[in-house]
Amino acid sequence: MNTRALTSRTLRVAAVAAAASLALAACGSNGKDGKDAKDAATGSAAAGPVVVEATNGKITVPAGVKRIVSVSYATGALLDLGVQPVGTSTIDENNPMELLPSQTEAAKKIEPIGSGIEINIEKVASLKPDLIVVEGATAFDWGIKKLEGIAPTLYFGVDKPVDLLNAQEKIATAVGKEAEFKKLKSDYDAKAAKIKADYAGKLNSLKWTIASSYGGGEFLVDTSTSWVGRVLNDAGAQFSKASSDTTDHEVTYSVEKLDVLADADLILVPRMAATNEVPQDTKDLDKQPSWKNLKAVQAGKVVPMTYATTDRYGTSLNVLDQFEAILKGL
Repeated sequence: MNTRALTSRTLRVAAVAAAASLALAACGSNGKDGKDAKDAATGSAAAGPVVVEATNGKITVPAGVKRIVSVSYATGALLDLGVQPVGTSTIDENNPMELLPSQTEAAKKIEPIGSGIEINIEKVASLKPDLIVVEGATAFDWGIKKLEGIAPTLYFGVDKPVDLLNAQEKIATAVGKEAEFKKLKSDYDAKAAKIKADYAGKLNSLKWTIASSYGGGEFLVDTSTSWVGRVLNDAGAQFSKASSDTTDHEVTYSVEKLDVLADADLILVPRMAATNEVPQDTKDLDKQPSWKNLKAVQAGKVVPMTYATTDRYGTSLNVLDQFEAILKGL
């Protein structure tokens, strides 16, 4: 068994995105000049100036920031709040950053500034931002010092899933969207409490787990402190033994250990937001005889769920909706 301080999902997606972006970072502007980007509406109007405590220290955010460049998870956090950045990490079918369907069209209008950790600094500077927001794994170098040379930069380092959720409140404060954040959080808390009350009987009699794979003879089990596990926990779910250990949010096993899922009544597996498909490596778990012998598999209780990396309140609300739909169908 191998525990990891940061989700393998985040590490591998970021690595792929970084590799894919080398050419992009070298290209400079994609043909749209700074003036076009300057005319973009962001929807942000912070009263400011405000001091926000981030991973890179206490940062003073100027009053009325409007031109925001977002990197990695920060884009979804801002779109949740009704703020459209003028520049963002590349978003496409290979690097969707798990945006909600309602956000994808708006995201297409945002200028790309690179992908993963390969950020085109010249492009960022050409957009003349008055604030840069970065949410990314602490395992990577996001070039924060270079970004700080362009505009005030809020860097929120991610070591565990809840770090992103907590960062969204600070981002809301920075861009003057406290009311929007409070509504998101209130809606989430109310929805979780309602599910907990309405489905108490089913919740008390079922054990849940979350499993996935990237191949290589291994699979992952998410715990109750994971991206999805945290949401299910708030809604009153009970977890299988493998998912009950909160030492880490994700544990890696060899496929020979699939029997650690034996006590789970339901197994949730990831479904990609961009394609609506379960990743092939996870599908391939059904080729393992020990997978086929699992109670949940034999009962037909392996259920795909979108937003396996639910990083903010917008996607967390969507996960609650999916969770309730599953409970209704049981």
